[in-house]
Amino acid sequence: MTTPADPIDPTAPAEFQSWELALAQGQLKPEQVATLQAMIDDGKVESLSEAASILDLEETIIHPPEHMWGS
Repeated sequence: MTTPADPIDPTAPAEFQSWELALAQGQLKPEQVATLQAMIDDGKVESLSEAASILDLEETIIHPPEHMWGS
């Protein structure tokens, strides 16, 4: 059994460090691009790069396990 890199966040490490960088380098999978496109379709953003930027920002501000438990 492998030990997670972050004991507070047991989820697997991300495939990339930045949505913006991965988008620019063409590293996103079709379902990941669909996530960005859904943000456009919902009227939250105007471009894929803007959606990627927002996701990067959210990941730096919200640490999912801490957010879930209110730590």
